[in-house]
Amino acid sequence: MEHQNKNTSGDIVAVLFQPKMILVLVFMWLVLVIGGSGIAILATQSSLLSDSEVDRLLSENESLALTAGVAYTDALEEARKAEILAANAIPAFPDRLIIPSLGKDLPTSNPQTRDIALLDEELKSSVVRYPDSATLGEEGRNVLIFGHSSNLPFVRNKMYKAFTGIQKLQNGELIQAISGTDTYNYRVSRVYRADAHDDRIALSTSGANRLTLLTCDTFGKKSDRWIVEADFVGKNI
Repeated sequence: MEHQNKNTSGDIVAVLFQPKMILVLVFMWLVLVIGGSGIAILATQSSLLSDSEVDRLLSENESLALTAGVAYTDALEEARKAEILAANAIPAFPDRLIIPSLGKDLPTSNPQTRDIALLDEELKSSVVRYPDSATLGEEGRNVLIFGHSSNLPFVRNKMYKAFTGIQKLQNGELIQAISGTDTYNYRVSRVYRADAHDDRIALSTSGANRLTLLTCDTFGKKSDRWIVEADFVGKNI
């Protein structure tokens, strides 16, 4: 019996170590390795986002902030809404912007979209309040309004020259934001040129109620801009 078992073991070894059998075993091993790797890759891909998906989910807020030269904070808008609701206050959105010394009376829109292309379209018919910025008279916050400017002597669309000349404003000059029948008065406190690559406009302020005007070619183009800061001084009802 022992001799028979030895012969059987020898026969199995001989079969396993035949060249054809070795090739079959190697092939089966490769199938297992490649198949297992493929399953692992598929599982990984199904649980991870592609680069384009990551960009898409980066948040429209952050994408807009990066292109508009504005400081980004993801919790800012929700916190602001919560404060307004808690105070049972109705937010005052600007309808018009008046700059008496420049002879400007400009329609003002308050789009809820953060889509850059749609905001650029809005700039063709009005100056635009930045979606996450303050409403008029809001404590410790910045009302941020964008508008085009152009040095061309003639343009077909007057909104391309909406903020032309704001760099000439002097400290103490009046800017008025109209909301319905209410007029919010601001006085210029600072005029400066900013590098849109590096300078970020804060949406919150140190206790001040601020209005900030910015010229821009487009929300999506990085270029130097003139910026006018004005402080809230009172409301006419």
